[in-house]
Amino acid sequence: MNELDPAAALAQAQRLKRSVDRRSRWVVRYQLAYGTVSFAMVLALGLLKGPLGIAVSMAIWMPAIGVLSVYAARQPVAHRGMAVTHGVMIGIWAVLYGLVLGVGITFFRGDLDWWLPGAALVALPGFGAACVTARRVRV
Repeated sequence: MNELDPAAALAQAQRLKRSVDRRSRWVVRYQLAYGTVSFAMVLALGLLKGPLGIAVSMAIWMPAIGVLSVYAARQPVAHRGMAVTHGVMIGIWAVLYGLVLGVGITFFRGDLDWWLPGAALVALPGFGAACVTARRVRV
């Protein structure tokens, strides 16, 4: 390839983009796992009484976040915009988590009618981010 050949350079850029997209699909799995673990953790925290709820929810959350962090750190590539999508996901998750827990612990301890939709709401940022990422990396 001639270094000044625009067509060849464009073709190479397109090949590299496809490769980055393909190798960035791990982000979708990460986001789906984050949403799933969030759901389980919030449900356990809200439905199990007192210290048992805290212990079970943290037994779900802490190892999962550790595994997801190691998994993410070991990935060789991430698509452009991944950091922004991740930051928005975590920010929205934190607000929803705080609201669901604050209201739920105050008014709805152990009430499945609150905690089931609340856990689903807290899981949504992970699932929503996975949908956005899947479109970006063409899963």
